Amino acid sequence: MAKGKSDTHPIFRMENPWESHSHNVWLASTLSLSRNLRKFKFPTKLDKEREKQVVSLLFDSLKTAPELENPTLFQSEGIGPLQKDFLLEHFLIRDGIHQAHAGEGFVIDDQANFLGILNLEDHLQLHLLDTQQEIEKCWNKLVKIEGHMGKTLDFAFSSRFGFLTSNPQNVGTGLKISLYLHVPAIIHTGELSELIEKEKEEEVEALGLQGKTTEMIGDILVAHNTCTLGLTEEYILTTMRMWATRAVVAEVSLRKKLMENDNEPIKSKVTRALGLLNYSYQLDAIEALNALSLVKLGVEIGWITAPSTLHFNQILFNCRRAHLMNLIEGKVEIPDLPKKRAEYLKEIASQLTPNI
Repeated sequence: MAKGKSDTHPIFRMENPWESHSHNVWLASTLSLSRNLRKFKFPTKLDKEREKQVVSLLFDSLKTAPELENPTLFQSEGIGPLQKDFLLEHFLIRDGIHQAHAGEGFVIDDQANFLGILNLEDHLQLHLLDTQQEIEKCWNKLVKIEGHMGKTLDFAFSSRFGFLTSNPQNVGTGLKISLYLHVPAIIHTGELSELIEKEKEEEVEALGLQGKTTEMIGDILVAHNTCTLGLTEEYILTTMRMWATRAVVAEVSLRKKLMENDNEPIKSKVTRALGLLNYSYQLDAIEALNALSLVKLGVEIGWITAPSTLHFNQILFNCRRAHLMNLIEGKVEIPDLPKKRAEYLKEIASQLTPNI
């Protein structure tokens, strides 16, 4: 990804995790652990001096973790809204970062898949992004980081409830896993509700990017565990892995049927989406993601020819506000962003050839 020349902040220089990612359905996973220090009140009850002390203790421990490469602390008051947006988009965090204020901070390292969130909802949230479908490997890294910190820090723990968090829903293991799946065939053939009902698990919830299934932006389905109490981490990992595998199998099966049955209604959607990218003067983020999703589907099932140099997973995530503003190498007024997005996607679409 091109880097903005007008803003050289280290946050914008993080490596793009999508450049080496090639899975057509399972786009990404995020794993996070929530922890609190035993001797301190939860962040909302801390005074300014205690906030600084907590940040110092946590970062002193993180910067010596062998699993992290050159971890860097960014104080919340020292970074702007666009940089917070970039962190949120990069690590697929759904909310919360914009509420960060003085006394809170973020830790990233040179591998660009780790984010430590300090003093926001809990004293510590260890967050890892995985784009290789290796959630078990990701979990092992989280365990090592937390284990290293536990040698010098005393985390709040109850023999009855497990690790204690400010949100009672997260007590126990404190482990939250979210899986991001691109399932346009399931959605546009009307099979989504059946899939969710069929694969319904008491401990798994599947929603769209905005937390509902009535509007599936970019045809991306987000599955996450709903329980952290009374379950082992291994059980949570296994449950989420099995859920993702079944969803991927269902999507791949439907894509094969689309190819074999020459589905004209879906073909029409795909070609109209390509036309939207080719001829739009302005595109907002939701329009762009929805059109890109269908074009991506068309490329992957052979209805559209694309050069091998185009990586649609990367393009999909580059369309978001902070990434796009960084990509176009300069300051852009917010009202002009839809026009710049359309120009970026028109250049992409010009390299595509429909085969239908």
